[in-house]
Amino acid sequence: MAVAALGASYGVPWNVGLVVQPGQVVDEGALIPALVAQGEWWRLLSSMFLHSGAVHLGLNMLSLYFLGSFIEVAFGRGRFLALYLLSGLSGGLAYLYFGGFNVPAVGASGAIFGLLGGVLGYALRRGTFSWQNPLIRQLLILLALNLYIGFSVPNISNTAHLGGLAGGFAFGWLVAPSIYSRKKLRAISPIALVLGAEILLLAAWFLIIA
Repeated sequence: MAVAALGASYGVPWNVGLVVQPGQVVDEGALIPALVAQGEWWRLLSSMFLHSGAVHLGLNMLSLYFLGSFIEVAFGRGRFLALYLLSGLSGGLAYLYFGGFNVPAVGASGAIFGLLGGVLGYALRRGTFSWQNPLIRQLLILLALNLYIGFSVPNISNTAHLGGLAGGFAFGWLVAPSIYSRKKLRAISPIALVLGAEILLLAAWFLIIA
């Protein structure tokens, strides 16, 4: 999730489509905790579908294509969608708690980190989490590289990345026993548990800042 500090804070009058967040997009959909505090909770959702430019969008969509294609087959279309949205929301919640109160953020990377977390949580619950597992090894290396980039490059929020990772991990852990179940209630329960926890965290945040 890129923090759009350049365009929003410094009033850059042009947009190269690479690093400068268009001001109108920031105003209408970016995640800004100060505005969420005023009741604009929907920014937790809209921000994960916005990007700071062509490069930001392209890199996220490339990651989503390769990682998402695999997870959609492994988890099923419905669970994949739930994992993606819940992870994005989890990343947004982490940004509310630990990000800049007046600094806007956009991007799908919190949700994409959640896809990684979902596989890792699933593998740990199923007993297949091992460095000897080539898939797990590749995902761990990918995770380490992306976290390193997040800590090294300005205007990238690893707070949202780690929040998305945690939300995805929780979902993967919970969904593992029911992945092959045809019982609707059992299939829905991981979604309900993670979403319920996120709603409680959002409610607690409102109480903290009140």
